[in-house]
Amino acid sequence: MQKEIINQKQAIVLMVTFIMGSGTIVGTGDKSGQDIWIALLIAMAGASIIMAVYARIIKLFPGMDLFDLLDKLFGRILGKFIALIFTWYLFHVGLNLIRNTSEFIRIISLDATPQCVIALFTGVLIAYALRCGIEVIGRWVSIFFPVIIVISITLSVIAVDMYDFDRLKPVLYEGLKPVLSDAFGIFAHPFAETVVFLGIAGCFQKQSNPHKIFNIALLIGGLYMLMLAVRTIALMGPVNKSLQMFPPYITARIIKIGDFFQRIELINAVIIVTAVFTKVTVYMFSFAKGMSYLLKIDDYRTLSTPLVFFTAAYSIFLFDNALFMVKWALNVFPYYAIPFEIIIPLLVWIAAEIKARNDKKTTSQNQSTNSSGSNAGMQC
Repeated sequence: MQKEIINQKQAIVLMVTFIMGSGTIVGTGDKSGQDIWIALLIAMAGASIIMAVYARIIKLFPGMDLFDLLDKLFGRILGKFIALIFTWYLFHVGLNLIRNTSEFIRIISLDATPQCVIALFTGVLIAYALRCGIEVIGRWVSIFFPVIIVISITLSVIAVDMYDFDRLKPVLYEGLKPVLSDAFGIFAHPFAETVVFLGIAGCFQKQSNPHKIFNIALLIGGLYMLMLAVRTIALMGPVNKSLQMFPPYITARIIKIGDFFQRIELINAVIIVTAVFTKVTVYMFSFAKGMSYLLKIDDYRTLSTPLVFFTAAYSIFLFDNALFMVKWALNVFPYYAIPFEIIIPLLVWIAAEIKARNDKKTTSQNQSTNSSGSNAGMQC
């Protein structure tokens, strides 16, 4: 199978869109109220540390994804076990994202359509994207990304006259505890979710700088979420925001340009679906790679379509209703994700540092031995 490659620019755009995919549906946490912007900045600071770990792993072994690396670092048995745990994470979060997407579409526009129809149609699109490959996905996102950014900034700018910045006050009225709670939630969802890119790191160009990819993606994605959060609070206020299931979408319904340009939320809905579709596609791509590694299948495309349809079908039964879905994402997921987003990457990073150092030492010793042998031969 010919190896797929995405360049550094495509990797950055893909990761930024991936980060944007979380805040566009359920928004950020609601415990910190008007101080959500502080929580976002704290989350970005924390994420810069763990994302540096992800980037370092890729830097140490360029051209290899996490699944290729596990055997090399931990051996076949332990490597397979860690891969199984991480693949479960990819599958479970993929379930949630497909359910998020189908639930959002059903509630805002297709309320008479059965949930299963929307979920399976979403699965068809994801399966087609995976069959096309990560290169095509990277090019597609590179085309639509500027459109998403321009529209989002335009919506924020034209609504300036409607902002009430007093809703962002008082600062830290409830203290630091709720801010830190939301910061932890935002750290886990979406910033630390970029751990999924370890599963597709083998598709990065070897000359790409993974630290640059993660840092730029964190900066742009974080600023985008900050813009959304401030816009939502300034238009709705913290109380109204906490009562909404999909705050970013509801915010767009408030924005109007005179009497001739309304229903802007339809444009925003397209942005939301595009961003979340990109995110779930990345998860499903990494999931297919993980399963192909576990089952010793060379081409992930062999498994991609059945895996996507199984995930889409099972997502229907994941939650009783949309309220449980949102509560799980905001309140449960940050703690659930700790082993997958922090513990496993840290273990892999430590093992990778040791392995890289030992390999370097072995190479130096071999070169020294060869040099000594050559000198001895010349003397003879």
